[in-house]
Amino acid sequence: MKKQIIFKKWHKLDNTANLFPVVASRRTTNVFRLTAILRDPVDPAILQRALEQTLPYFAAFGVRLRHGLFWSYLEANEATPVVRLEQDVPCRYLDPLETGRYLFRVLYFENRVHLETFHVLTDGTGAMRFLKAICYRYCQLAYPNETEQKRLYGLEQAGNVEDCYLKYSRPIEKGTYKEPNAFHIKGTNRLAGDVGVNTLLIPVKEIKALCQKENVSVGEYLAALVLWSIRQAYVPASGSKKPVNLFVPVNLRRIFNDDTSLNFFSGITVSNQFEGGTSDFTRILEQTKKQFAEKCTRDVFERKLAYTAQSERNLFTRIIPLPIKNGVLRLIYEHSSHGSTTTLSNLGMVTVEQEFQRYFCGFRFLLPPSPGEPLKCTACTFDQVLALNVTTLLEGNALVKQMIQHLTQRGIPLVLESNGDSDETL
Repeated sequence: MKKQIIFKKWHKLDNTANLFPVVASRRTTNVFRLTAILRDPVDPAILQRALEQTLPYFAAFGVRLRHGLFWSYLEANEATPVVRLEQDVPCRYLDPLETGRYLFRVLYFENRVHLETFHVLTDGTGAMRFLKAICYRYCQLAYPNETEQKRLYGLEQAGNVEDCYLKYSRPIEKGTYKEPNAFHIKGTNRLAGDVGVNTLLIPVKEIKALCQKENVSVGEYLAALVLWSIRQAYVPASGSKKPVNLFVPVNLRRIFNDDTSLNFFSGITVSNQFEGGTSDFTRILEQTKKQFAEKCTRDVFERKLAYTAQSERNLFTRIIPLPIKNGVLRLIYEHSSHGSTTTLSNLGMVTVEQEFQRYFCGFRFLLPPSPGEPLKCTACTFDQVLALNVTTLLEGNALVKQMIQHLTQRGIPLVLESNGDSDETL
């Protein structure tokens, strides 16, 4: 078994992470959830041991947040994290006093292991690595006679905390990336603190065949599906003067062929102006494909990196006291939040080590809805099943109903999972 790696005592927040502590609140938590569904019920004592034995290798997670005069930073945390039974809604606000000042929590329920992560630490790709490593170690401890015991798995990038935003930003002509004010979804709010979750389980073979027929990627098809479903469910029949803007996060590790355990993502906005009359899904799909091709390029992201990194490279900005910086960031965030209707984050294919495949039944990925985006969509794929998730602060399942209607009309078989609040007319 590998010896524990010794990391430096602190590291800076990555360029994107500087925003999250400023805007996080109990209404806008910036805490996302990843779930591993295991074959057997979880033994919490073994899960606790697995967490304690895995955490020391992950420099991005073994920290607490501190605030200096000019910048916030992450400092090594020597406390012992504690796994807990899931008893609350997903993606709730992460209070460091409840977690030993860690910026994540590990929960369990029946055969599910949840990792909830404050976005200041990492993105979905980085968090998935940590969750899988915990589960690998759990399987080794739970099934000692069935698994190889001499090594730990899933640690390949555990110690990489390089800020790739700054690494790949370079002095180039900068642009502005403000989106026009977007259409915002309205509805009856659920009880305070409540979050609805619905998951559509879609066979990969069938959805890929449909996408090949339309000559689009699965990601492009899902984006068009969300846009069309919002049009059907929430946009008035007379249309809207404001566009429906869908924010789609993009994993920059693939674009720049580099890796880090910290955040390294950007995003594109797929926009559609819905006017009166019936919306044609084919037209929406064509526009979505076109916007993906135009916006999801290395050149576009290099310009965005140059734009977002300029504050950290500017000497005047660096010497501004932290409270003033935070005030400016909060204003920028509130201004930019008007440019998005909702988010679709597709984590893509989740793979596990061959030795442990028999212990895993699936994965889930959830984003927290917020007052500005009361519906959010996520997706991930494992073992030939695509899990399309919708989290909501609103009563009812109008968006999910439209998705189901569209897919079933095209011959896609579906299974619906719900957190106990499904509509009987769904």
